[in-house]
Amino acid sequence: GTAAVVVTLADGRRRVIFFEKGKATGADLSQADGDMSFSAKKEADLYMIRAGKERYEIPEAVVFGG
Repeated sequence: GTAAVVVTLADGRRRVIFFEKGKATGADLSQADGDMSFSAKKEADLYMIRAGKERYEIPEAVVFGG
C-alpha cells in the first residue's frame, strides 16, 4: 500500500515523505523551499532520503510498522 511519514523539524515545520509499495516516492516540497530535488535509496532496512537540502534516514519499520 501507501504510507506517509511526517517529520517535525527543529523549527516546528513539518515535512511529509511519501511511500508507495515500499519505495519512497516524494516529499511535500514547494518552490518556497528553494531546492525541490528528491532522491531516495534503501540500504538494508534503512531508507536514505534527500529532499531538497534536507537529509533523512527512516527505518523500514516506520514505513511498514513493526
